[in-house]
Amino acid sequence: MHLRKGPEPAAWGSPDGTAGVRAERPRPGLMREAVLLLAVVVLYTAISRGGGLNREGIALAHGRDLLDLERVLRIDVERSLNAWLSPQSVLSVLANYEYAFAYVASSFGLLIILYLIRSPWYRWARSAFVMINLIGISIFAIYPTAPPRLLPGEGFVDTVTAGQTFGSWGSPLTADANHLAAMPSLHVAWAVWVTIVVSSIFAGRWWVKAICLLYVGLTTTVIMATANHYVLDAVAGALVTLVSVGLVTLVMDKPNAKRPRLAPADAFFLHAETASGDAQHAGGVVVLRDQRTGPEFRADLRARFEAQLDRMPRFRHRVAEGSFWRRPRWERADVDWDWHLPVTDLSRPDGTPGGPAALAEFVAGLQRARLPRDRPLWRCHTLTGVTAGEIVVVLTVHRAVADGLSPLVPLLDPPPEPRATDLPRLGMFRRARAVLTGLAQLARDGRAPHRLPTGTPRDRDYALARVPTSIVREAAKAYGVGVDDLLRAAVAGALKREVPAAADVRVNVPLTMPSPTAARAVTAATLVDLPLGPDDEVERLREVVRRGERLRTGTRARAGRFLVGTASGALPPPAQRWFAKVVYGKRFFEGIVATMAGPTGAYRLAGGAVHWAHPVVPLAPGAPLAVGVIGWDRCLDIGVSADPALGTDAHRLAVAMMAVIDELSRRSGAPDARPRSRSSEEFGQFWPVFREEGIPVRKDVR
Repeated sequence: MHLRKGPEPAAWGSPDGTAGVRAERPRPGLMREAVLLLAVVVLYTAISRGGGLNREGIALAHGRDLLDLERVLRIDVERSLNAWLSPQSVLSVLANYEYAFAYVASSFGLLIILYLIRSPWYRWARSAFVMINLIGISIFAIYPTAPPRLLPGEGFVDTVTAGQTFGSWGSPLTADANHLAAMPSLHVAWAVWVTIVVSSIFAGRWWVKAICLLYVGLTTTVIMATANHYVLDAVAGALVTLVSVGLVTLVMDKPNAKRPRLAPADAFFLHAETASGDAQHAGGVVVLRDQRTGPEFRADLRARFEAQLDRMPRFRHRVAEGSFWRRPRWERADVDWDWHLPVTDLSRPDGTPGGPAALAEFVAGLQRARLPRDRPLWRCHTLTGVTAGEIVVVLTVHRAVADGLSPLVPLLDPPPEPRATDLPRLGMFRRARAVLTGLAQLARDGRAPHRLPTGTPRDRDYALARVPTSIVREAAKAYGVGVDDLLRAAVAGALKREVPAAADVRVNVPLTMPSPTAARAVTAATLVDLPLGPDDEVERLREVVRRGERLRTGTRARAGRFLVGTASGALPPPAQRWFAKVVYGKRFFEGIVATMAGPTGAYRLAGGAVHWAHPVVPLAPGAPLAVGVIGWDRCLDIGVSADPALGTDAHRLAVAMMAVIDELSRRSGAPDARPRSRSSEEFGQFWPVFREEGIPVRKDVR
């Protein structure tokens, strides 16, 4: 029998292997920026060409209203400035050209320079610039206003037209210009925008700010002296810029800020942890062949961390908690190496090794408590006394910082190559269509049917298991499915055997996909119902593959990422916290099943030879199960986390997973999937099956 082949497991740890580095985004595609600019121009043109009943008469009336108001306020300086400038031929010509070109050249010139030099300020500056124009265009449409030069009987001289300024009124270059858009003044708005951007980039240099302020003052004087704007236009233009910059800064931080704001996707897990109290730090268990003592190994590990901290900036930052209306930010903090790199001996009182049971209990204890937020959100434990001749490294990193084992990537020698993502890169329009489709699909999916028992105590149980990759791969090939399909079927089969549940259990399956705005890949979740109804494991595998079709389309994953990583960032902080509390956890799924493709070959960590690497996936609030599988060298290393309220423990679930894999392997009918004789050295030292003796393994050894 043949089932449709599924995707291969996702890249190991973090999708790009950047070890928690929130890398600077590269500049966006030129086509995307051109389309964005074209959309603004088209909107402006549509407004300027829009007529309407007596629109010109309304604009003239608004212009007179502004002038009358200024007279009441005694700020009507336009006539005096215009009367002073118009007879001065040289100054008049210079002012005309400044009015016609300076604001365009300075604004677009700044954007082009920032784009070409790949400045991290570009996105923030461009977003604020677009917001200014959108607000300005909206006001043009709602409140058309004629400039002073068009008001009959007021005695203003149109110096730009009188001087026949090239590229200004009456020339082909201004055929689509809106002559009834005095309010607000985009000349001043753009000049203030240039001032804010340049002053932010060159923060601390007073002379830069002074030059920028002189430019704003010159622009304001010129627009009134040439009879093209009112004082109130200039004030409105400045206010539009300040509002636009404020709105954009609510969503995205200014680059290079001393206390940058958490990205929406990172703040999401922080909010989820705060709301539920369930710890949201992931990590991994790395077993090394090493004869050194714990303190000796720790010294080398610290040196390795210190050498790589530049690639791991959030490892030197802690979270500055936001208030009710303020968003959380990163702030620099000292690394307390004694706390971040502790050494623990798991030997029994009689000095004999504690074994894998002691290791599993230690990891479970780490999962029960949240990482303190007054320090950088990570720890890396060095454990001795587990088995003879081995050192175990247990890494815990909050999901606001990095995912899983990814921080160990730059620490390995040699550094592993990044792996491919699950989903392909899409263009802007195809990505938008996929997001819209996925949003509709998520709306139809609704809430999860509650099948698994949960409890209020936030206790945790953890187990480790492993199986040679060849067994799973050959069995999957025989059935015509993907490796991750077979692994999800093993989880479903284990739940069927160990937990009294109904026909389906909805799980969160993380996928990796290219980010449209960053060099690194990002993680997105898709919800899949695991079938527990079939009694036959092969039939269950078939159903797992059928339901896994939604993983192949990627529409739900892209929609979910949009909601968590983009849309939530536009919400005010209270709404962000509510959103994280509502969508993450038992309302929509009851477990997590994450499969990750790890590196092949031999690696060393701080001088120790890496033997095994088991993932540690945190439980979502109210979801009592989390299973992580990583391919490491020639084995699939499994980490199972469970809430004891599930009705079974993580060790029994791990044993049941091995039993399902064993059954599927033996029934596949493929000769290559049958157990073959191999030496124990080929896969390393296998620990026996039960909790009291060790971790469950599927041995391909006779």
